[in-house]
Amino acid sequence: GPRVTVTVAFKGREGAHEFTLYEGTGEFRRTNTFTEVAEGKLFAPGNLRCTVDSPGYKQLVDFWMGNEYSLRYSGGMVPDVLQLLTKRKGVFVAPSSPESPAKLRLLYEVMPMAMLIEKGGGRSSDGRRSILDRVTETMEDRTQVALGSAGEVKRFEETVGFANSYHVVSKDNPEWRPAAH
Repeated sequence: GPRVTVTVAFKGREGAHEFTLYEGTGEFRRTNTFTEVAEGKLFAPGNLRCTVDSPGYKQLVDFWMGNEYSLRYSGGMVPDVLQLLTKRKGVFVAPSSPESPAKLRLLYEVMPMAMLIEKGGGRSSDGRRSILDRVTETMEDRTQVALGSAGEVKRFEETVGFANSYHVVSKDNPEWRPAAH
């Protein structure tokens, strides 16, 4: 049934740690420590519109479907990534393309999830490097992302590759322009 959990990771401490709220006491207790994201046939695709103008992403989705990977799709990065940690396998991807640019914000959406995945034993990538190696220019910077097992993130890098990151000039006037990375 429904439950309240929070998953955190700390610099200098191994693993990502899940805490569950116990209603009877009102306390959060550690219920899980994640230290591995293994290879496994589970994928959570985001921004599927990219398959129209990103041949690499279409090839990647076709590979997963053709090899009978289980599809995990909630429409949200956070539940999909936390499911990967819970299952200890798989990959979440949200690529970018000219016609369907990245929507996820680097600073307060992608980086926190990358920290959880990397501390939890997986990898993150923007198509060429770890998300945690990125530098933000604005609070609204957007990026494509792959989060999950080392092998699947590498497959994303090799198949989809790097796409320009974008940042929004103004929150009220979203005129996209390539970031200078």
